[in-house]
Amino acid sequence: MRQTNTFLSNPFVVFGFIYAVPFLIGVFYAEWTDREFHIHLGWAAISIAYCYLFKFKWPLVLLSAFFVFTSGIDIGYAMLFGGVFTTSSVEAIAQTNIEEVGEFFESYFDPVVILSIVIYWVMSAWLLKRLVCLGKPQKAYQFGIACFFFVVLIGFIVQGLIIKQRYSKLLPGIVGAYPSYLGRADSLTDEINERAKLSSDHEGYFVSKTETPQTYVFIIGEATTRGHMSLYGYKRDTNPLLSKRDDLLVFDNVISTYVQTQPSLRHALTAAMSDGKVPFSKALSIVDAANIAGFDTWWISNQQPLRGTYSAIGQQAKHTTFISNLYFGKEVGRYDGLLLPELDKALQDTAPKKAIFLHFMGSHLKYVKRYPESFDIFHEPPYFGYKANLSDKQKFYINTYDNSIRYNDWVVNEVIERLKHSSKGRVAALSYFADHGEEVFDAIDFKGHGPDTITKNSVEIPFVVWLSDKYKNDYPDSVSNLKKNLHKPYTLDEYFHFSISQMNLLSPMFKPELSLFSQQPLKEARMVYGVNYDEAYKKEKSKKGS
Repeated sequence: MRQTNTFLSNPFVVFGFIYAVPFLIGVFYAEWTDREFHIHLGWAAISIAYCYLFKFKWPLVLLSAFFVFTSGIDIGYAMLFGGVFTTSSVEAIAQTNIEEVGEFFESYFDPVVILSIVIYWVMSAWLLKRLVCLGKPQKAYQFGIACFFFVVLIGFIVQGLIIKQRYSKLLPGIVGAYPSYLGRADSLTDEINERAKLSSDHEGYFVSKTETPQTYVFIIGEATTRGHMSLYGYKRDTNPLLSKRDDLLVFDNVISTYVQTQPSLRHALTAAMSDGKVPFSKALSIVDAANIAGFDTWWISNQQPLRGTYSAIGQQAKHTTFISNLYFGKEVGRYDGLLLPELDKALQDTAPKKAIFLHFMGSHLKYVKRYPESFDIFHEPPYFGYKANLSDKQKFYINTYDNSIRYNDWVVNEVIERLKHSSKGRVAALSYFADHGEEVFDAIDFKGHGPDTITKNSVEIPFVVWLSDKYKNDYPDSVSNLKKNLHKPYTLDEYFHFSISQMNLLSPMFKPELSLFSQQPLKEARMVYGVNYDEAYKKEKSKKGS
């Protein structure tokens, strides 16, 4: 018996429901971005075009049923965690054991979520059963339009999946995240193994100057410009805690030579330099140096685990924790303060020599997601932008960015306080920097960071040092040099040598002229993507708005 073509059997209705519902729920609960919109729209267009070209519907029904099932999982994830599946979400699931699965369902079971998924599945199955594929249209222009959408979009999908392997950019939710996870995991495993071998080939290259108990903390910030920190003179009180401290060394002339995390940390955390003389793949890292010198090392991160460079470096630590794995990959509410319990464990460890690395999410991308509600402070003028009459949207981004800086102030101060309390009578030191800065409508009509939109705020970063009393007593010359160099030009390229000084290590690789601990740091032209910073960006004057 032939099925009649009714409103509810129309391909536009069927696939409009199947692909629009998970996207709209994602937007409502998780602020899904344009990428998810394009993915869902593209697959809906392919499905509709198929129905106008072919009568045999079951291949399409089977594919759609698969997407319906996985979209139900995406709906649940969006409603529970306020996010879209990423590789870190999948890794968190992959590393979950049976006991944790039980804890997960006990903690996150929500009848509303379950009911929403079931309703979506049942309605989708009912619509797919009623679906009518019309076959070749009667009118030539309809056939042409259907062919265009089907052939072009299928070609785009095939090219992206098979040739470029951009699964997460072409497949919805967990369907795209899972193969991306597998690919990144394999690639990262290779890099981890290569770095482990590199470290083993350099045994004895780093030696601690003393056997005195010591603790060193390295805070790696994210997308934080000193131009929005009251610690550096910003007119909003974004650093009420750090500004009150009298035990900090605040360096005010440090820049990142890159405005992207990967290249910045490749050079900051390893002996590699921007001149290319030492390639990153052959460059030992700060973590390697601490390991070789006999330190117990911790890498505690709020960033995604499956990212090259810092993940491979972090995995060399003797204790590695990516807290996204502790929270099933959820991004909403995963603030940097959640690193503190893991920091406490490291500080309480009885190891005589410790090097602890904390990698913040800082003020990355969606600023409003980087701080809890209690730090939603800035809503009113003054604003200091590239023009006097900023739009409400621009003001919103400035407010949320400044709120993220204010929260960062609390977290950094909390780290210092915990280190100070745990290291009484112990040699201890802390340094904090950001991988790059951020432009937030300060000099141009732009927010974010990128090599095509470089401003001084996107490269000027905070650089702060804290030293324990015993450190000051045991290394007075080093402390004296640091104080003399508070205003010296410096770049993150040289941070590897700074860290060797901070940990008081001896090494044939160490270049004292590249450390702020030296009596006279080497002053060279500071190049940012081939442009001399001191001749260009440093002279840039941001217009003040109101």
